[in-house]
Amino acid sequence: MAMTIFTGLWGPYRELLRHPGGLQFSMAALMARLPLAMTGLGIVLLVSAVEGGYLLAGILTATYALAAAFMSPISARYIDRWGQLRVVRIMLVIHVASLICFVVGVWSNLPVFALYIAATLAGAAQPASGSLVRARWVHAVGGTANLRVAFAWESVLDEVVFVFGPPLAAILAIAVAPAAPLLAAALLVGAGGTWLISQRRTEPPPYRAITGGPSLARNPVVVSVTAMMIFLGALFGSLEIVTVAAAKEVGSAGFAGLILSLYAAGSMLSGIVFGVRAGSARSPQRQLLIGTVALAAVTAPLPIVFGIVGWSIVAFLAGLAVAPVLILANSIIQIGVPPGRLTEGLAWINTTGLGLGIALSAAVSGAIVDAFGSRAGYAVTAGAGIATMCIALATYPALNRALTAQLETEKTPAPAKDTTLIGDSSD
Repeated sequence: MAMTIFTGLWGPYRELLRHPGGLQFSMAALMARLPLAMTGLGIVLLVSAVEGGYLLAGILTATYALAAAFMSPISARYIDRWGQLRVVRIMLVIHVASLICFVVGVWSNLPVFALYIAATLAGAAQPASGSLVRARWVHAVGGTANLRVAFAWESVLDEVVFVFGPPLAAILAIAVAPAAPLLAAALLVGAGGTWLISQRRTEPPPYRAITGGPSLARNPVVVSVTAMMIFLGALFGSLEIVTVAAAKEVGSAGFAGLILSLYAAGSMLSGIVFGVRAGSARSPQRQLLIGTVALAAVTAPLPIVFGIVGWSIVAFLAGLAVAPVLILANSIIQIGVPPGRLTEGLAWINTTGLGLGIALSAAVSGAIVDAFGSRAGYAVTAGAGIATMCIALATYPALNRALTAQLETEKTPAPAKDTTLIGDSSD
């Protein structure tokens, strides 16, 4: 029975990964985005080891994260216009070089302003690998039921990144050297990113910029979903920090990893199951609303739950609710933005939205835990879940109108000049 269930769930993913080039570009993007879960922690581990404190380490980590969040949509716009290869190879050079310079600067006791410059450049040039690979899937299987499966697959791999990235960074720092996590991150993103952009046959075609086109910052679909993702990111960032503090408070610090692993396991499980349900592709905006309500409901008890067992149960349920929200958010962006600006739209939610939420909530929840304890910290997590739901409720009418109008527009063929290609992605 168990084997039958597994075969039924895995079947659509096996079919998806048989698509020409699919497995290769997905694995390349996985390698390139593993450092997303390593770099911030790597900065903290290196700077705190050399400087002996956490204040500067926290500021530099926030500098890196904010630079990535603000610059990602801008770089993604140029990727949509000029293609992944032409833009990402430049970003990779700047990103890898800046990370190495940052490591050298810390070890050499360079002035703090030099470290800020290196952290800012590294963050600004960080390739949005999750957006790049999702754009490739849209180009490969867009318009079919496999697209939903593809988004689910990449959401599962996102969880793999955040399950294995932080422990890998910690192990490297302890077993090798404090600088090892950042150097490993530079190697992984350089190798994975180069492998990804070298696969020209699956690269989405670049599009000419549409003269006078509205900014995606004013697109109601992008604005609505990005706002939700900011608070969803806040849930992610606060849950990790507060769980570590809560486990320490009850004298079971080692169980923090178990609790967070159960959260990740729940997200991976629901992502796998949700992705193969072809019938759920209807009305993604309504399902996103339902998903945020479920997320708020399962995270709301966190401030009043106490103990390892209670936290573990809530974390697992929260994970079950998270993956469908992420999958639906990516699906909605794919519908709600012009094809020639897809990477930019995906970058808004996956890098800017989630990145801002994680960076800001980590700082806020850490300060609250220090001042008032883990219960108050979990109030930040629960509040983030409720805020995600409230934004979904408030923006649902506008989001529904925008998506309905977009789907109606797609029934009429657009003029050829709106999607004129400027290049060929073939070899």
